[in-house]
Amino acid sequence: MEFERFFKFSQLLLRDEFVLSYSGYVSEDILEAVGDTLRQRLENHARDGRQIRNVFSIFVELMQNIIRYGVDGPQPGPADSEKPSFGIVMVSENNGTMDVIAGNFVSNDEAAMLQQKMAFLRDKTREELRGLYRQQLRDTPDGRSKGASLGLIEIARRSTLPINFEFTRTSDDLSFFMIRATV
Repeated sequence: MEFERFFKFSQLLLRDEFVLSYSGYVSEDILEAVGDTLRQRLENHARDGRQIRNVFSIFVELMQNIIRYGVDGPQPGPADSEKPSFGIVMVSENNGTMDVIAGNFVSNDEAAMLQQKMAFLRDKTREELRGLYRQQLRDTPDGRSKGASLGLIEIARRSTLPINFEFTRTSDDLSFFMIRATV
């Protein structure tokens, strides 16, 4: 990276009150290590314990989504067959609220399905999200799911504003999925 670009990036981080930023391959070990750092940082930045719990919960869900559903993308990665998914997660403080933003590569087919699911969740009220969560607890997970299919619902429930998302097509096969939750 050129020094000028590096300096501009550092200025963005300072200006936007970043609490934490991680970019790279994501695994359970990375989730644990970055999560420990985030917990410590939130003690100095969050309003109260509830905000800490909500931010941390959203962070964990987003990192787990990267691990379970992301693809390695166009970056060079580990040589072994167990390539972790590539992603970026940032937590920033904005006038008493905290934004948790994540991005990772997904297949274009997955992007189309995710876009529908995200739009569906974004338009739900708190009560509707609570009902969806309870219903999902009773239902069997989606066949494509690598978990209980609760992650995105949990993110939407814990966010104080509607979740925001965007997809950027990066190739014939991949899109970069970005999501922001505010607490």
